[in-house]
Amino acid sequence: MNWISAAVAAAILLGFLLLLRVIRSRRSARASYTRQDFLLSPEERLLFAALKQAVGDHYAIFGRIHVTDIIAPRDTAGTDAAWDALDEAGEVYFPFVLCKLSDLSIACAIQLVQHKVPGRKTKKTADHPLKDICAAAGLPLLRMEASPFYDRHDIRQAIAEAVRKEPLFISETDGRKEPTIAELEKLDLS
Repeated sequence: MNWISAAVAAAILLGFLLLLRVIRSRRSARASYTRQDFLLSPEERLLFAALKQAVGDHYAIFGRIHVTDIIAPRDTAGTDAAWDALDEAGEVYFPFVLCKLSDLSIACAIQLVQHKVPGRKTKKTADHPLKDICAAAGLPLLRMEASPFYDRHDIRQAIAEAVRKEPLFISETDGRKEPTIAELEKLDLS
């Protein structure tokens, strides 16, 4: 009879130990996730505040938009060296994208260029493939240098230059070409 009670006690102890192990594994699985406090980095938050001040009610500002949500290669069968370089660079998002408030069409993308800090690795943005990809896609890309202070008038002017379209020449029936004024030149950003 002793061996039966010892076997039952051992089975209960084994069951209890297995139950503890399952509870611990569930706790450790839940504890392996952390929540980020901010969507944007400190540099991006500074630029966001300056952009908000500069564009006011003229544009909607969207943050951290994936490049592939806005741009895609036309020919997926062939390889594109710039697109491959973009994949290798690891930067797959635009920090900010400005859209017109009227229809949320994309006005321009903004790339934040970091300062070089001695002893710290930074991504090389001077010859970044994103510049060539945006030019080929016809997407204005405004490259803003990271700074602790931004002048809203300088930002406003840079945005106006980035989204300004060249005059469109329309051929008239008599052979004349008349330039049309871009919508942005009519827009008062002050």
